[in-house]
Amino acid sequence: MQKILNRFWDFLMLFIAITLGFFVENFRVGLVDRQKEKEVIASFINDIETDIKELDVVIQRRQIREIRIDSIIYILNNGLENDYGKDLYYYARYLPRPFVFWANNTTNEELKYSGNFILIKNQKIIDELLEYNDNYIFIDFIRQREEYLVRRLFDQINIIFDPRVFDEMNVYDIEFVYPSGNPKINSQNIEAINLFLSNLHYVKTVNVGQLGLFKKHQKRAKEILSFIKKEYPDINLKE
Repeated sequence: MQKILNRFWDFLMLFIAITLGFFVENFRVGLVDRQKEKEVIASFINDIETDIKELDVVIQRRQIREIRIDSIIYILNNGLENDYGKDLYYYARYLPRPFVFWANNTTNEELKYSGNFILIKNQKIIDELLEYNDNYIFIDFIRQREEYLVRRLFDQINIIFDPRVFDEMNVYDIEFVYPSGNPKINSQNIEAINLFLSNLHYVKTVNVGQLGLFKKHQKRAKEILSFIKKEYPDINLKE
């Protein structure tokens, strides 16, 4: 009988040790996963905060682009190209520069392709982040459309404007300066100018559309950022 009790006691101790080891290991894995989750969330926060800052710059430049396009249309529609040649050349030279927004979605892409979204336990946050990324995909689609429309302008720009004046304006970095004097455009052909204005209209339309999308995307970014920080108040962000 004593022998049986001893064996039972040994079995019980072994069972308790294995069970405790199982729970300890699960607890350790849980802590590791929780730490990984925090690192992922911190990375998302950094990405979104960077997006918000970059959108501030792009939105401001897009607003300036809208003014430049409207100025070109006003000058040409009112036959003022000989009076405002300097401005016309300056505004036109920036037409091929739509100021693109590139999202900082490295974390999103890494998790999506690795399948590690499972690290994030809050399904609501996963849904918000995926929706946010889908919004950017649509913005990028419009960017490609815009590039096509801008390319259509080049043929008219090459006809209407003097490339020697443009060369004078390209003096530093990637920005331009106003040309000297009051340069004239190369062509007074009404059909050529009207075709240019027609293509410019479409570029203006897509610029207005992109500007609206950028503002909505930034607003959404701020909302998601606020929600994430509320759900994860103990996240330590990298400086």
